[in-house]
Amino acid sequence: MKRQRISNYVFRRTPLEKIADSGSVQIFLSRRKLLAFSSACLTIAAIGTTAKGSAQDVVASNRDSISNFMQLSTFATGHKNLDLNIGSALLLAFEAQTHDFSDQVTALLEQISKNSYQDVEALDAGLNNAPLHSTLLQIIRAWYSGVIESGTNAKVYAFEKALMYQPSRDVVVIPTYAHNGPNYWVSAPASVDIMPVF
Repeated sequence: MKRQRISNYVFRRTPLEKIADSGSVQIFLSRRKLLAFSSACLTIAAIGTTAKGSAQDVVASNRDSISNFMQLSTFATGHKNLDLNIGSALLLAFEAQTHDFSDQVTALLEQISKNSYQDVEALDAGLNNAPLHSTLLQIIRAWYSGVIESGTNAKVYAFEKALMYQPSRDVVVIPTYAHNGPNYWVSAPASVDIMPVF
C-alpha cells in the first residue's frame, strides 16, 4: 500500500506552472500543453511561410489560367481526363518558378488556334525551337513524370496518376513498396485484352 502511494505520488501529473509574459496577463500551462502549443505554433509558422496557396485556391482565384493550362495540357498530352487537382498543383509550381508562365500558356494556345494545329506533333514541328517550345516540353514532362524539376530533391506532384504509368497499369505494377495495397495478390489480375481508359 505504501509503495503504491509513493508511485502514485511520483508519477502523478506535475502541478501547473505559472508563466508570466511581458504584460499583465498570466498564462497557466502544463508541460504537456506547453509542448502541444509550441508544436502547433511551429506547424502554423511553417505552413504560413512555405505555402503560397493550395490547388483549390489557384482554381478559385484564377479560373482563366487553370482553364487555359488544362486545355493546353489536354492538347499536349492527348489525354482528355486529366486530373484537375494535379493540374492546379502543376500550374501553381510553374507560376512560382516562372513569373510569366500563364502568358506563355496563352501564347501557345494562340499558336494552336492561329495555325490550326491538329495534334502536338504538328505544334512541336511548328514551334521550330522557339522559346515556347521549351514551355511545351516542360508541361508534357510534368504530366508524364509527375515532377517539374530534376534531381533527387524534386517535389512530386503526381505519382500514381503520372501519365507514364497509365498505358500499362493493367498489367504492370507501379513501382512501390506497397504493391496495390495489402494482399494485392489475392484478387485475379485484370484481363490483358481490355485497354485501360485514362
